[in-house]
Amino acid sequence: MSELELNVEKRDNVGKQTSKELRRAGRIPGIYYIHGENSIPFSVDEKQLNNAIYSESSVIDLKFDSGKKTKCVIRDIQWHPLFDRPLHVDLMGIKMTEKIQVEVPVHFVGEAIGVKRDGGVLQQVVREIEVECLPGDIPEHLEVDVSELEIGDTFRVEELANIANVKLLADPDQTLAVVRPPRIEVEPTVELEEEAAEPELVGEEKEAEEEPEETESSKEE
Repeated sequence: MSELELNVEKRDNVGKQTSKELRRAGRIPGIYYIHGENSIPFSVDEKQLNNAIYSESSVIDLKFDSGKKTKCVIRDIQWHPLFDRPLHVDLMGIKMTEKIQVEVPVHFVGEAIGVKRDGGVLQQVVREIEVECLPGDIPEHLEVDVSELEIGDTFRVEELANIANVKLLADPDQTLAVVRPPRIEVEPTVELEEEAAEPELVGEEKEAEEEPEETESSKEE
C-alpha cells in the first residue's frame, strides 16, 4: 500500500455559484465525511487532486488548512460530461483498524493468443472491482493475465489469484475480459439497375437538328 498527501481548505460557503467560482480559480469542491462525525466541505487544488486520482496510492494523508490531519480514501468523483475534468469529490475518512469497501483498479497484462495468433479483439469488460479489507491491506491493483485466452475465452472474477486479507465482493461469475472473433469486412456489392437506361435517339435528334427553323418571312408566305 502506498500513500500520498493532499492539502485541502475548509470552505464555509456552499452552493452552485460558489462551486463555479472555485473551479474558475483552479480548485475543486468536495466533501469529507467519516462515520459518527459531521461532514466537512472543502476545496482542493485541481492539479493535486488529479495526481491523487491517477496515482496508485490507496490511502491519502489529508491535511486541512486548520491543521487537522486524517487518513481517507476517494469515495466518489463527479466528472464533467464533456471534458476529462473532476467537478466534485467525496473523501471518506478511515480508521486503520476498521475494514472498508473500496474499488480497486484491474490491470490486464500479456497479449492474448486469440489476439496475437488469430487476429481477435480483447474486450476489457470491467476496470475496477470492489474489495473489503483493512486500509493497510488495500492492493494497488488486481492483475489479470490474459495471455492464455483464445477466441471465445473469458476471464472471470473467480479466476483471480487469492490475495491475503482481501475479500472480493464482485460476483465470481462476473466477466473481466473476453476475446472476440476478428471483425470481417464485407465488400459492398454493386446492385444491377432494374431498368436499363433509355438509349439516345440519334436519328430523331439529327432530323430535328436538320429541320430549318420557321422564320417570320415563311409565315407570311
